[in-house]
Amino acid sequence: MSAKLRLGVVFGGQSVEHEVSVVSAMDVLREADRERFEPVPFGVTRQGRWLTPAETRAQLARHEEPFEKRLEADVEPLLARQDVLDELRRIDVVFPLVHGVDGEDGTLQGMLEMFGLPYCGCGVAASAIGMDKALQKRVFAQAGLNVARYVTVLEHEWRDGGDAVARGIEAQLGYPAFVKPSNGGSSLGVSKVRSREDLAPAMRGAFDLDRKIVVEEAVEGREVDCAVLGNADAEASPVGEVVTTHEFYDYASKYLDDSARIITPAELPDETVSAVRESAVRAFRAIGGRGFARVDFLLRDDGTPIVNEINTLPGFRPVSMFPRLWAIAGIAYRDLISRIVDLALEAFRERRRAHA
Repeated sequence: MSAKLRLGVVFGGQSVEHEVSVVSAMDVLREADRERFEPVPFGVTRQGRWLTPAETRAQLARHEEPFEKRLEADVEPLLARQDVLDELRRIDVVFPLVHGVDGEDGTLQGMLEMFGLPYCGCGVAASAIGMDKALQKRVFAQAGLNVARYVTVLEHEWRDGGDAVARGIEAQLGYPAFVKPSNGGSSLGVSKVRSREDLAPAMRGAFDLDRKIVVEEAVEGREVDCAVLGNADAEASPVGEVVTTHEFYDYASKYLDDSARIITPAELPDETVSAVRESAVRAFRAIGGRGFARVDFLLRDDGTPIVNEINTLPGFRPVSMFPRLWAIAGIAYRDLISRIVDLALEAFRERRRAHA
């Protein structure tokens, strides 16, 4: 029997989605097929310091509530930690689960490219585009996909001319509208605004997380998601729907209070499902995606799908939307992990041939 693949699971990180990343990683570490893989955990602290697998396991062994576990350690930066680098050299393939900035935005992917390590999910450029809401909307629009009307605002523009910016938002979008950090996830820093009075605090909250924000029209409609899996042969999953009692699908309804209902498969006309699935694959290909991603949509009353955003490292708990959608397509969680690793190895071989 051939040796098991050493599967490095990298998680945690410096973004506000640190705790979400830890929860996803714990599930992957527990459920990965032990006949094929030897899962090796690499935790990254909120300060960006990498831990050895032994240090990571010790931190994971602490009893804490889900979404409250945080990796903390007073250790040297990665380049000064020969023990971590030695462990990375022995890894066969990496499963990155660092959500948000400095992980999902192409930075971690670039490091792994330089190290010559195969890794799961989208590459450097696709990850960077997928993380930046303003940039991805531009790419989607160029690809002929439907996107909500939006305005991009930089922090210095708001600081130096907030009144003029507010008037421009009102003229182009009106109220209600959503204010979002351009680079962010899990709905953190997102606010729904209904008036000029709501706008200023919403902008300040978003600028706390990013120097660039997106203000977009509030599209009234159902929230649906579609998962994409594959490389050149990417295919779409069934469609799921999110129903929440909150103003929108925010961090609390996603992770903390169980107020949201996830309906899989969504109860939609066949033609609407087909339109969503086709748009999901087109969005994935538009950013140059590979491996896997989840595409989020808003459905207008006439069934027109509006691409809200693409998530190149979606939540990966068995109860998260991405695994649930593939589960109803017949791919169990353990097999989904294996399929994503196989796609990573396939992409790595193709890159090596191209650079030979």
